[in-house]
Amino acid sequence: MKLFKVVILCFFLLGNFSIGLCAQTDLSAVEEQIQILKDDIEVLQDQLEETSQDNFNRMSISGYTDLEYHESSDPDIQPGFRLHHMSLFFEKRITDSWKFFSEIEYEDGPLFEAEDGTFKDADGKIFLEAVNFTYFFHPMANFRGGRFFTPAGLWSVDHYPPFVPTQIRPEHVRKVFPQVVDGITTFGTMPMGSVFLNYDVYYGNGEDANGNGDNDSNKAAGAKFSLLIPLFKYFEFGGSAYKDTLADSTEKKAYGGHLKLKFYKFTWQNEYATAKFDKETDSYKRAGYYSQLQFDTQHWTLGGRYDYYDEDDRDDNDRTTSTGFINYHVNDSIVLKLEHHNVKFKDKTADEDYDHTIASVVIYLGN
Repeated sequence: MKLFKVVILCFFLLGNFSIGLCAQTDLSAVEEQIQILKDDIEVLQDQLEETSQDNFNRMSISGYTDLEYHESSDPDIQPGFRLHHMSLFFEKRITDSWKFFSEIEYEDGPLFEAEDGTFKDADGKIFLEAVNFTYFFHPMANFRGGRFFTPAGLWSVDHYPPFVPTQIRPEHVRKVFPQVVDGITTFGTMPMGSVFLNYDVYYGNGEDANGNGDNDSNKAAGAKFSLLIPLFKYFEFGGSAYKDTLADSTEKKAYGGHLKLKFYKFTWQNEYATAKFDKETDSYKRAGYYSQLQFDTQHWTLGGRYDYYDEDDRDDNDRTTSTGFINYHVNDSIVLKLEHHNVKFKDKTADEDYDHTIASVVIYLGN
């Protein structure tokens, strides 16, 4: 009996030892797997940091292009295709606070061709529309230097063909306020209770200047202010001002107002601008406005616009343009457009009025 008890005890101790040995072996294997996973996670984290840094340092290239077909009763507008824009955006986030941006536009397929050691005049246009550095200091105060689009109204800022319903812009845009400014600007957003104030204040060379410098000692200055009010889906209204002395000593002062309202699937957009040109011997005014209403569904944009433009109040050269448009958004990058413009002149014969129809495809070259 004692021998039997001893044998049972030996088997019991041997079983416990075996179980403990197996458990210790399994635990070691688990710990080894955990260590391998930790090493893999560290490697992945290093790779992610390197990839993020590479993406941060990489120059981002995007842009847009469009192809148009024109038909018009105006003999000066030839029917046919037009390779209107090819614009490239170069953007780089240098640091968390510094950003570089530039836009180069090639319009109408510009061609430079050597002939007998000389170059013929180019068809089309190459224009450096923007090149600037921005320092993001605070949401209420940021700084930009270089060439930038003039902060005035609505269309001049949001003018890119993939995001506007017509290829032809409203008549007065870029004719009252200049297209670009070479200089410096400060901009930001200030909360005012439930209302937000967006502002831009800028100072730079005049309209007659180029990237090489200014043609005279006079400088241009301007500002834009917009109030964002929590009404409807979107409600913005504001004003713009600009002062410059042109190369021929003409003093120019321009003012404008804008209103944009979104409700349900409708967008109502309005702008007015006027400029006074004062010379020693003469002065005149220029003015224009438009009102545009559009309806947006998932893929379609339909609407119309009414334009008025007076180039010079000394002459009876006022013109109005009634526009109807329809866009089909194939996706976020491709838009098909059809627009019809009816142009009428004041105090001129009906034979000088004309219609202009454009069909176009616009592609956003996103990154």
